[in-house]
Amino acid sequence: MLELPFFAALLLGMISLPGFLINIYVFIKLSTKKIQFSGFHKLCITKAVPNSIVCLTFLGWSTPLCAIQPTYATIPRYVNVGFGQVAGWGAYILGPLLQVCMSFNRFYVLYFPVSSMKVSNFPITNIAIIIALCIAVIYTAIGFPEECGFVFDPDILSWRPEDFECAAWLADFIFYSILGLSITSNSLNFATFLKLVSSRSVMQDTLHLIDMINCTILFKLNSAIWYQFVFLSKRHVIFSYGNSSAMVFEDGETEYKNRDDICASFKNIFISSICIDSIIMMSFQI
Repeated sequence: MLELPFFAALLLGMISLPGFLINIYVFIKLSTKKIQFSGFHKLCITKAVPNSIVCLTFLGWSTPLCAIQPTYATIPRYVNVGFGQVAGWGAYILGPLLQVCMSFNRFYVLYFPVSSMKVSNFPITNIAIIIALCIAVIYTAIGFPEECGFVFDPDILSWRPEDFECAAWLADFIFYSILGLSITSNSLNFATFLKLVSSRSVMQDTLHLIDMINCTILFKLNSAIWYQFVFLSKRHVIFSYGNSSAMVFEDGETEYKNRDDICASFKNIFISSICIDSIIMMSFQI
């Protein structure tokens, strides 16, 4: 029977590698277009960065730890916390922040088209991106003090806050931050919906909230390691993969000859995720 740690490493590698590559593709494809970048275009380019960081962290840190299986105590804390804070909190909060900016961009352009043309020369998007980056840096830094970090634990094959009150409080703090950003973003999307239906945007803005519910509530329903892995590790990297995939379609200025084929491929990613969950359950005799 296949060992769970090896299976987890294989699965994370198979998801995070193409996830990282597609994020790099999105970044290069959008940033090298020979056009004047709109505010929305800049946001799409920037959003590929945190998605890439998350996927790369799973590929370069979580996957090897699952495969090698060192004890948690032997892993250098600052290295572990460094990866956890940059990917798990900094990059992870940056995604929803940028999504709020994208939702506001859609809302403002649809409701105030004349005004948006007048302020187009003002670098409001650049300022918004800088503010979002600064907030992400703060979220990254707050976990470095002792007893406050977010780490990967190879014993449970998942990310978790350190076993201290400070880390637990910060984990709750980021959960409610994601919740607030999701409510804000989807409120703007609902207003936009009144003028232009955009169900894809609503789904994309909810991905981070769904993932946070997975890793703060649902994972507590079962203490089995396979269950923890499904709801804490695999889902997290899949959302970072799929979120960037959805961004390909967010760029209204991009044309694709085989759009239907690409769309079908992205659907298969999430269908495969469901199938993988079933395989895990059967393989380890749930």
